Amino acid sequence: MSTPLLVRHPAPHRTESLLGYVLRLSENNGYPSPWSVYRLAGMRQNEMRTTGIKVEKLAKIASRPVSELDDIAFAQSAKHQRWSRLLGHRLAPTDLNVTKPKLCPQCVSEKGFIEAHWHLELMVACPMHQCLALSTCPKCGTRLSWFRPGLLECRCGGNLQDGELPSISQAEASLLDVIRRTVLALPVPAENRASLPQDHLMKMNLRSILAVVHTLGKHRMIANGSTSWNDERRAVEKASHVLMNWPQHFIELFVDIGQTLPAATAGGVRKQFASIYQALFKSEAIRPREDADFLKVAFLDFAMNHWGRGFVDRKLVKVLGTNVAKRYLTQTEFATQIGVEQSTVARLLKSQKASSRRVKCGKAERILVDASQSQIPRTSPGKIFRNRDAAKHMGLSASLLQFLKKAGVYEVNHLLPTRAGFHELDIEAFRQRLLTLAPRSESSSGVAQECVALRVVMQGHHDSLEIKMNVLRAVLSDKIAVVGNADGTPGGLLLERVAYHRFVEDVRNRAAGNASTPAAVARSLVCDGTTVPGLVRLGLLEGSETPVGLRITDDSIEVFKRQYVSLASVAKSEGTTSRAMMRHCKENGINMLLVPTRRRGGPQPFIRLADKRYLFSGASQTLESLVPADAVGMQ
Repeated sequence: MSTPLLVRHPAPHRTESLLGYVLRLSENNGYPSPWSVYRLAGMRQNEMRTTGIKVEKLAKIASRPVSELDDIAFAQSAKHQRWSRLLGHRLAPTDLNVTKPKLCPQCVSEKGFIEAHWHLELMVACPMHQCLALSTCPKCGTRLSWFRPGLLECRCGGNLQDGELPSISQAEASLLDVIRRTVLALPVPAENRASLPQDHLMKMNLRSILAVVHTLGKHRMIANGSTSWNDERRAVEKASHVLMNWPQHFIELFVDIGQTLPAATAGGVRKQFASIYQALFKSEAIRPREDADFLKVAFLDFAMNHWGRGFVDRKLVKVLGTNVAKRYLTQTEFATQIGVEQSTVARLLKSQKASSRRVKCGKAERILVDASQSQIPRTSPGKIFRNRDAAKHMGLSASLLQFLKKAGVYEVNHLLPTRAGFHELDIEAFRQRLLTLAPRSESSSGVAQECVALRVVMQGHHDSLEIKMNVLRAVLSDKIAVVGNADGTPGGLLLERVAYHRFVEDVRNRAAGNASTPAAVARSLVCDGTTVPGLVRLGLLEGSETPVGLRITDDSIEVFKRQYVSLASVAKSEGTTSRAMMRHCKENGINMLLVPTRRRGGPQPFIRLADKRYLFSGASQTLESLVPADAVGMQ
């Protein structure tokens, strides 16, 4: 008896679902359900509910070559009956779902068939239209069945396109697009809006990708405190978040898992994170293991740079460590990195020049050095100068250069701090740092009288090493302007003289406890410098003798300036002379404070600040005495 043939027998699409093809075959031949097609092929009911559907029977009634249907079949060969497949991808039967259909109605409408990737358990949404998959009829609300009249028609007669599906995030869409493209053998997408490691993922086989998504989603939910992680929808959502902005969120997952570990957790990092480590790097589902190397590199990044509570297995570092800059080092590794003996590292740790912590390793302890917090350079190839030779090369005194090095103004980047001397690369870097402040120009000689050379300042004997260091810092930070360079050397830098003297005086005043020199007071009050001692004797300024001379307190200067003003400053602002202003004061009855001075012109005149308004009023005023009775020279 011959097998009856269908009237219409369209060819299956290369990426079509096998069950979707039977449904399309049934719809094209006018049957109300694929049951009719299966009965026509002589297939029993139980044959249609497993991944082991015999495509030979279907091929006969569809008048198609067996090879066409075998390409989209689910069953593996007889030698691998425990495995399933999807468009040639080897999978575990649990990765597939052939009894509960789901789909994107818009995709089916546009393509005219159901793609095979919808059989995957993890395919919970459509990456093309960024919406959740449809699994229930929008009209009757019952779960979809493969035994219905058409691709987009429910058994109740409802149109599957009538429903509105919830949207999904960009990260979920990007991850599901990677899975879809892997199933359908499509190229890597040009865009990567969610910054997923999509190039690495698509180099993996389909089963490995599904295992990674399951593992990351499960452990993200565990780290969040969830007790149920069998929800495929949530697994995709959480896994896409972990893979987004690679590898930042992946490292954050391990950090969050680490926060749930006991504080006394001992051993290596791999042992501490054994659950997720085994699932990602030891599971039989992820093969070949080299495909997961990008995950191992990110794990090493976490272990060596973000987790300071355990050591990293040397074997793992040996295989992949060259791709990761290591932050946490053992004492031996740190000694090797900076090129010194372990005894030297021990001294550096003891002096706290290198940051370290102790971690348990079984019953013993290990020291982990935080390389990011240890600014210890290695000795670079090159000549190392003695102190005097380096100072001569720089145009500084030997004592000042040592002081600058100790204060960090002179930076050491090419020499271990345990070694004496000055490396030629550090010397040249410091010279260039100074020379770039002012390039050499021919016009420098024209302003030499208004400037002071840096060499004169640094080699002078009047200021302390601390003041010289502060001057150099001010030059480097542009607080003292550099207007030129006399000879193209650091010592030839020409500093603005007024700015230099003002800065040095401020430094001296601060060093003297906010007290000023007589010269500075005279400039502030606009008077002769020899007048200041007279003001001190009159009790109008507070001063004291120091080892470096008379110093006037800044507070007393401010009090005096609020009460008195020198006639010299008034004359200067009015474009006249002090003598003329003194005559004007006598004519108008304005009392003057005449302070004795050693200058030839006689005593220095001051008036009370409140009387300044009477100078040009033209009215005679009789004012009371403004100074103590024993004050000299009140007229």
